[in-house]
Amino acid sequence: MVESVQVRDLLSYPVLHGARVVAGEEGLDDDMDDVVWFAGDLSAVDRAVLVCAREFSVPSYKLDSLVRKAHDAGASGLLIFADDRSPLLSTVRLADRLRFPVMQTMQADPAVVVPQLITMVRAPQLVQSATVVSLSRQLSSRRTGEEILTAANSVLQTNLGLAAPDGSSILGAHLILDEDLHLDRAVTQRGRRTLIHPVLDPDDTRPAAWLIAPFGQTSSARLDILEFGLLIVEPFLRSWLSTQRAKTEKSQVIRAQLFSEIVAARDTISRDYVESALSLGWRLQDWHTGLHIWAGDQVDESQLTADQLRSELANRGIGVTTSIPRGDGHVMWVTTAAEPSAEDGREMLRHVRQAVLQLDRRECVIAGIGRPRKGPGGLSDTVHEARDASDLAASHRFRPAVEHVDELGVARLLATWQRSEVTRAFAESALAPLMDSPQLLETLQAYLESGGSTSTTASALGIHRNTVAARVQQIRARLDVDLDDPSQRLAFQLACRALAY
Repeated sequence: MVESVQVRDLLSYPVLHGARVVAGEEGLDDDMDDVVWFAGDLSAVDRAVLVCAREFSVPSYKLDSLVRKAHDAGASGLLIFADDRSPLLSTVRLADRLRFPVMQTMQADPAVVVPQLITMVRAPQLVQSATVVSLSRQLSSRRTGEEILTAANSVLQTNLGLAAPDGSSILGAHLILDEDLHLDRAVTQRGRRTLIHPVLDPDDTRPAAWLIAPFGQTSSARLDILEFGLLIVEPFLRSWLSTQRAKTEKSQVIRAQLFSEIVAARDTISRDYVESALSLGWRLQDWHTGLHIWAGDQVDESQLTADQLRSELANRGIGVTTSIPRGDGHVMWVTTAAEPSAEDGREMLRHVRQAVLQLDRRECVIAGIGRPRKGPGGLSDTVHEARDASDLAASHRFRPAVEHVDELGVARLLATWQRSEVTRAFAESALAPLMDSPQLLETLQAYLESGGSTSTTASALGIHRNTVAARVQQIRARLDVDLDDPSQRLAFQLACRALAY
């Protein structure tokens, strides 16, 4: 025997999935050394869990007698194959008093259960070896990440997930990682509820992803099997990720080259490039609205943020045609068959601002939106406008910042006002009651820049909306102004910007 396990550990084995404890639950923590098929002989059952055929537990009075005899013979528990009917109350009381666990399964096949339980308890190394062989065979013909996880789940009888280096879900089960796990360490780790194994990056010492297996209360032998399983699965996922990266990089190069040709040629684009664009799903002759996003200098993190933004916009009914990495950020555009209206433009700005607030790295995001433009030449114009709008957004002190190109003219006018001595003097006088509280001053500026929205302000500052509401009440009281009045709101917004200038 390799190690003594507890009775409750049996319930964690996949072969007993769905089994339940019907009596004697307090005895689940008792040690056991073996699993024995009970056929009427109780001579060698000390510290063993008896697996009992239906004929020895039905009718119910037989189970009552068996519980007493098995306990007196030194057994550690009883596993019965029966329907969903509960034992007699007298049997439950007896097992509870004796602290003798009685477990019941309805769907399992004794011919399958007994040999597997015996092997798991007596020789877990054999189970590990069989798992390695079975996994290797199942995974050898799998090509996609979904296929790899599905095959691994079938063998390991679990529900694996694949997460990004920061722990966000990529594929498979969406699992929440334990807080005490260290994602900066590329080693296998056991948390309270999850086991994680790094999927290594071939070009770096950091993990390219994390393979995650959930577990509840289980034996160390079962955890060892899961750990061995993840070790076998990892090279297959690493190979798949490398292939996906190569395809993505090749696709990005092709898309970037084609985009550059379109921008340069404008409406004189050649037929070959038009056909290439069509093959990628780009409808060049339609209407385009450009987007430009910058999320830091780290390429991988910037790409992840761009992908997340596309997903958030899709959730809001806005389908981004593509995302192309450039030296100064990511270029995107939305294509529509009909010309977007002015209201559509305002809705686009609102949706992008809402989507940006949901990003993991929103504190460093700058984004700009261009005007709707038609055709290949229009595509070139709108993405350039989006880049100009992102420059305007970058001029703000707050993050995330999203601006529309239509704000550029207004921004120049406001900048002139902000730099004037008159505005500066007004700002110092009007905001004097808040000068002793940088927190309230910051909240006022964020509140005004957010259009008076407490939820948007809360997201921008990383605080609860109730906190924002309480601070705004203090601000109103100190300044003695009506912030619902558009004129007052504009005046104090200019004052805040003048102080920040």
